[in-house]
Amino acid sequence: MTITLNTDYDVTLNTALLGYVGETNARPVSVEGMEIDGADRYVMTIDYGDGVTYEVDITGGQWTPTADILRSAQTVSCQIAAKKLSGNEYILVKKSRIFRLRIGAAIGDTAIPSPSVAADALDRIDAIGRQVRADMQTAVTAAETATTAANNATKSATAAEKSADTAGQAAKRAETAQASAETSATQADTARQGAETARAEAVTSQNNAKISAAQASASAQQTTADKTITAGYAKTAKTCADSTTADKQAVQTLAEQVTADKATVAENAAKGAEDRTAAETAAQKAQSIADSLPDDYVTAVGKIAENTAEIGRVKLTDKELQRRVDALFDIGQGVTHKFETDTDTAHQKTVPTGAKLMSVKSIGGHSEVIDGEIVSAGVTEVVEQGKNLWDEVWGIGSINSSSGNDEGGTASIYSKNYIPIIPNSTYIFVFAGSIEFENVKTRFYDHNKKYIGFNDNDGQTVYPNRTFITPSNAFYVRFTLPPGYGVVYKNDIALIAGSSGSYTPYHSNVYQIPEAIRNLPGYGIEGNVTDYEAKTYTQNNAVEGAEIKALETPIVTDISPLIPDDFLRNIEVEAGGSITFKNSNDNYHIPVPSEEEYIVKLSEVGGTT
Repeated sequence: MTITLNTDYDVTLNTALLGYVGETNARPVSVEGMEIDGADRYVMTIDYGDGVTYEVDITGGQWTPTADILRSAQTVSCQIAAKKLSGNEYILVKKSRIFRLRIGAAIGDTAIPSPSVAADALDRIDAIGRQVRADMQTAVTAAETATTAANNATKSATAAEKSADTAGQAAKRAETAQASAETSATQADTARQGAETARAEAVTSQNNAKISAAQASASAQQTTADKTITAGYAKTAKTCADSTTADKQAVQTLAEQVTADKATVAENAAKGAEDRTAAETAAQKAQSIADSLPDDYVTAVGKIAENTAEIGRVKLTDKELQRRVDALFDIGQGVTHKFETDTDTAHQKTVPTGAKLMSVKSIGGHSEVIDGEIVSAGVTEVVEQGKNLWDEVWGIGSINSSSGNDEGGTASIYSKNYIPIIPNSTYIFVFAGSIEFENVKTRFYDHNKKYIGFNDNDGQTVYPNRTFITPSNAFYVRFTLPPGYGVVYKNDIALIAGSSGSYTPYHSNVYQIPEAIRNLPGYGIEGNVTDYEAKTYTQNNAVEGAEIKALETPIVTDISPLIPDDFLRNIEVEAGGSITFKNSNDNYHIPVPSEEEYIVKLSEVGGTT
């Protein structure tokens, strides 16, 4: 990875991955732009958040993490400092802001790649290995051929002296043998080069296989579970096929379920009915199956087909219900995963149910008039966060109920962080295990972090959770907890958007937009778009004075040299979490147009797992 510092000592990363647990001398870290006049030593501190801090020397501009640094899979806080020798000790000259790096789970026996990814990678390695062996055998054969030809040439020359043939004929045969030997030698050299190339490709493929295995480790167990479920379905189908009584019961159960589903859909749909081609196809298939069954099944199966077609004609109005019905239909066609896109304009987006991986396809600019001036939202970082918003630093004391300011004393434990929230929204405060909390005090703040009100439950026991609704002008929240609770149980608390949810650990990953992208002309202005899939930046508009003027001809810039190939691609996400597009004036939470593509597991969308 490469860490780049500008003249203000702001940090830009080409990747947030520091390494994987247990690796040693595997991923060099290069630091560029850290040189400061007067400084003669440069260090980077790595803080694990549990009181353990490492300080590594990066004076030479490069450092490689060892296994003792990569000790656990988590996000660590890092900072770079320039120092100079004064007397017998080094003193600080300048330091960067704190930035975060990620340590991934170990790539080894505990990381199980998905069968498809692992099989493909192993097949490639095996094929290249076979090719290497074949090329090596070709080389050996060619060398042996060359040796044989050379020996034959010698024998031919000897035979020529004793032969009754003319000297010219013997010489011609010798020249032919020599040419054959030279050709065989050339073939041997070519085969040797091919073997070397194949060996290099095998090494590259092995490395790629390790990376693929790491990316697939999270979904491997799910794939195995899917196979187990599929096997269960197959076994059930066979059992039903073997038993006429079981077939009749299965048909009856399915008919009752379809009727129940019909009632549920009708209740949620308020209007309209349109034919659905997919549902009609399903009905035709059901009818086909009915035709193949004995007469006493035909009526029941025909009813199922009728109900299925009718359900398909109901126009659904609820987005999630529509997703579930579509998912169940696709599952019935043998589809397990699917791509979904989100093109909404927003400052923060919720990760949909079933999502596993996400790629940001494009981010546009957006301009608004605030306090009489045009303010443009140039995204500086994309934040992927789990559904747990609880990221806390604790203080001793409490928060004054009338001012929202920190109080002294030791009466309580209060949260120092201002946790971003959405106005007029419901949130749930969740505790892991069997913890009981009393007197949880909630403080709300506007977009300038100015105190605006509270919501307390003095004297009440909170178990296992508590919900509250945010005011219409609330953008941040803080809490006061009873004495000792926060310190002891801070890792067992979750703050989740919505009225229901269970505890999940907090995590957040920040992806910095490279400075070279942010410095493009008109970056962040309404109508200008950065396409991370096509790797282009299109400037359609510019700002002149207090107005946006449209350009006569859009300016398209190739940004592929400015970003890594995998930038904002295949990011692991948590369903119910969020994707936030932050800008330099983030307090206003200015929405921006963007497009994301998710890989979604349909069994989770359809509620079958």
